[in-house]
Amino acid sequence: MTFTDILFIIIILVVVAGGVIYYLKMQQRNKLAEFQQKRDELMNISITDQLFLLKNMSLSGQTKRKYESLSATWQTITNFQFTEIESALVGAEQYIEHHKFMKAGRSLDHVTELLEDTAQQIHELGDELSQLVKVEQLNSEQNEALHSRYNEARKKIMNQSFDYGPAIETLEKNLQHVELNFTKYSELATEGDYLEAQSMLQTIESDLTSLEDILERIPTMYKQIKETYEEQIEEIREKYQELVADKYNFDGVNIPERVDEAQEKLDEAKAVIKTADLMEARTLMDKAERAIQDLYDIMETEMAARRYVNKEMPRLHDLLQEVRDESRYAGIEVDRIAQSYILHENELERVAELTDQLVAEYNRAKDMAQEIESSAVIYTTMKDNIKKIRKRVEEISNQFVHIVQGLNTLALKEKDIKKNLDIYEVELRNLKRRVEKSHLPGLNEDFFTKFYQVTNQIENLSRVLNKVRVDIEEVEMLEEQLAENFEQLDVLTEEIIDSANLTEYMIQQSNRYRYDYQEVDQAIQEAQYLFHQEYRYSEALAVIEKTLRRVDQEAPTQVRRMYHQEKQRRGY
Repeated sequence: MTFTDILFIIIILVVVAGGVIYYLKMQQRNKLAEFQQKRDELMNISITDQLFLLKNMSLSGQTKRKYESLSATWQTITNFQFTEIESALVGAEQYIEHHKFMKAGRSLDHVTELLEDTAQQIHELGDELSQLVKVEQLNSEQNEALHSRYNEARKKIMNQSFDYGPAIETLEKNLQHVELNFTKYSELATEGDYLEAQSMLQTIESDLTSLEDILERIPTMYKQIKETYEEQIEEIREKYQELVADKYNFDGVNIPERVDEAQEKLDEAKAVIKTADLMEARTLMDKAERAIQDLYDIMETEMAARRYVNKEMPRLHDLLQEVRDESRYAGIEVDRIAQSYILHENELERVAELTDQLVAEYNRAKDMAQEIESSAVIYTTMKDNIKKIRKRVEEISNQFVHIVQGLNTLALKEKDIKKNLDIYEVELRNLKRRVEKSHLPGLNEDFFTKFYQVTNQIENLSRVLNKVRVDIEEVEMLEEQLAENFEQLDVLTEEIIDSANLTEYMIQQSNRYRYDYQEVDQAIQEAQYLFHQEYRYSEALAVIEKTLRRVDQEAPTQVRRMYHQEKQRRGY
């Protein structure tokens, strides 16, 4: 690279650096000028004019103290904060001229914070001053509006004094209190304490609002007491006398006393309304209302109970008659069935006991009916008693039905067992024929023992079933034992026949090897001895099958398969 190239590069860098410096300088100068303009705008806000106006208004009290506080705030802003802003602007300008752009940037950021904070304070100060300047006019307007409301309230009290009854004295005192506050307001306004006067107007407005609410509510409350609650109380008194004359009984509930208590609550409420304590009056009225509603509920409940009793007593009588018929039928059925079957659940005693209970419920219902006819009764109690009697009678009815239905199954069980007994007899004969058709040389002791056991059980079951009174539980137990032993006999018989036939087939198959294998010949002889002499067919089969498998492993399996195929074809 030549000297000329280096020089050219240096010149370019100098030009670029100069351009950057110029750009930064102009940018910060523009921002500085913008901040100076904002400072001037803040200084030109008409705070001084407002303070001057207030100074000449002959202020006093709280208003004067407020003015002095705002004036001191403005002095602080002008003497300190504007000075600090000016100092920060000058410092930033010097940094810009000396190309200290980073320091100039920090100074400008500080100016931004000062301007924003000062602007907020000045705007808040201006708003407060504006409100203070306007407070006299606003007070005057509010005072006029409140006077209008006061006059309306006074007129209402004077013209409608009858509607407010004894409370009129308290209402007039409230008016005097409001008048006194208007006087205090005038004094404060004349002295120039507009803020304190404004506070007094707020008090007057609150008192007027409360008075207007009282004026609105008192007639309504008096009307509600007289036309609603007291009329209801009178209605309850009259209705109670009618119900007593109509043989109603409210034993345990002293309705006249409760009516008097409700009236006392209303009298207390009227006395409290006189003092304009409407919250306490409303509480007393609510208590009276609940007491009145409770009395209505008591009488309406009793009248509804009477309608229920008048409707349900005939139905209960019909139900009792129906269940008494069921009782007689159940007694007859149990007695009839007891002549043919032995009963184990004390059905006769149970029916007798249930019948006694039914009679007791019948007598209770009869006594209730007589009591209703002869004297004043508590119908709610009668209603509960009817429900209890009905429930118990229905339970008794269900037990009668359950007993009779349970006993009616005895005949069905007996019929089924007799049918099964016939089947066992037929099956035993068939089993005997199967053994005979097999042409066995004989049968061992085990078979005969089981055969005669089953035979005896069949005969015993038949004998028990032919008794005058059958014990179904005993019969079911005997049938269960018979079924178990018959199943065992059937399995034993099938095993004997299969073992005998398979033994013969295995010997036939083994004859091919008896001359070649001595052990086969010995096995055939042993199996034939067990077969023909001792009738131990299963052991005979085991001996010959084991030996045959040693000389021809597949032979026993083939013999068994052929036997079972043949047995299936013959429907064995």
